[in-house]
Amino acid sequence: MAGPVRDGTPPLGEVHRLPFHPTSNRTARGLLSTYLKATTLGLELSQDAAIVLGELVANSLDHGRPDAGDGLEVTWWVSGGRLQLSVCDGGGATRPQVRATDPWATRGRGLAMVQALSDSWWVDDATGTRVTAVLSPGNA
Repeated sequence: MAGPVRDGTPPLGEVHRLPFHPTSNRTARGLLSTYLKATTLGLELSQDAAIVLGELVANSLDHGRPDAGDGLEVTWWVSGGRLQLSVCDGGGATRPQVRATDPWATRGRGLAMVQALSDSWWVDDATGTRVTAVLSPGNA
């Protein structure tokens, strides 16, 4: 885990290993919130990032499986004024994709929200499943 450096400036990014458990969603969002408070990315991006990260973690827990360390990895970093979020698990039976959902369905909109709030997002399934989203201020 990374934390602020001695002069109080945030690190460019952080990597956190979390248990493959529903409580990891709240933990991940809390860690991200703490990190973003030390940046200049702004409240709107911070709120969008919390939604995106929450959806990525939820999707991992719902459709993936634990990685080799029996958990999952959440990563974020800032580059060029943009925030990149990533969640990696041990893979799943299907590749994450935006689905068309019935208007009355109670589930199935997570990646559509990720797509709407992000500049871009993608899936890398070379080792497990890593879903990454990029957000910039003023995208929403």
